[in-house]
Amino acid sequence: MGFKDIFSTLRNRMFGRAESTPAEPLSPQERLVRDYDLYLIDLYDEIPALVPQRDAMRIAWGNGDFEAYQRAFEAARAGGMITESGRPHYSLVKDWFFEPFLELPDEEAPAHEEMLKPFRAFFQRSPSPFSAATYADALRVTAFARRGTAYGRFVRPEQWKSYEELLKEADDVLDSHPDPENFSWRMSDYRRAANEGSFEIFKARFERAWLLDRYNVDLCRAHARMIMPRWLGRDAHDLENFARRAVELTRERFGLGFYALIQQANTDVGDHELADTLCDPALVKQGFEDLLARFPAPSVMNLYADMLEWMGDTEALADLLETRFRVMVPQIWYGDTRGEKISYVFDTLLEAADVLEQRRARKRA
Repeated sequence: MGFKDIFSTLRNRMFGRAESTPAEPLSPQERLVRDYDLYLIDLYDEIPALVPQRDAMRIAWGNGDFEAYQRAFEAARAGGMITESGRPHYSLVKDWFFEPFLELPDEEAPAHEEMLKPFRAFFQRSPSPFSAATYADALRVTAFARRGTAYGRFVRPEQWKSYEELLKEADDVLDSHPDPENFSWRMSDYRRAANEGSFEIFKARFERAWLLDRYNVDLCRAHARMIMPRWLGRDAHDLENFARRAVELTRERFGLGFYALIQQANTDVGDHELADTLCDPALVKQGFEDLLARFPAPSVMNLYADMLEWMGDTEALADLLETRFRVMVPQIWYGDTRGEKISYVFDTLLEAADVLEQRRARKRA
């Protein structure tokens, strides 16, 4: 049952609307929604003041108006605003504009290739470091779509060939307009370093990009994922040392928040447990409390709950549900589809609700 079905069924019962069949007992999900007054907000709806800008970027994408996107992105960069979610304003501008492209399934290579056309047209009519970086990033995404997500030994030779051709094209495009002072170019240059397989090269390019915006939580979370041992990292110390250093460089604005957000990247990796890391749960919890005091967007609360679930701290998760967790943001949670993400958050919150019920039972005994 989808969230809308759960909510509408519960609403009908609460307001006494007639049903064609006798009412059945509430499902566990329906009881959860009723008992804790839960509701759902999509990630890009969570900051109402920014919705008009979001809608403008969606219209710009539909019109192929990359110039409007560039103006909005560069204005947001110059403004330097950190939004209620703790993310840079310019990161949201980028996500709003590229939402249809970025939300394509990983292996939908034909769809990615079709969507490359407006990127190419933008680069050809307005060649610059910005348009080169924008097109190169899109080529890189499409290269990985062509490769697919299978382990290397299962990737077909023609897939490898296509993947490598697109990566070379991306490099050629980026190198045609080099400008290390341009933020978008520098970020794209950093991203391509992941394909070189060298931890030191990747780290050096990250440091150069990070200098341009210390408070870019998206950059740091993406970097955290890549320096895990599964990819370019050498051992668990790489992520832990990075998280602690990031705190020292951002403490005056984020408190311990960067430690929490960097460690939260662990939850995106399958078959990856707390015991496999050097993550300090106490620092994580204090980090999220620091974030919520500064950045009260629902996505931050969902990241907190997701991290508590990964850490196995059901007691703290129950406290969160009992007192503060009311808004579900599906994009934060694990899953390949929207339905899977919603199921994951429900399953997580049901575990917390069980703990609260056990507490109440002990008090009644």
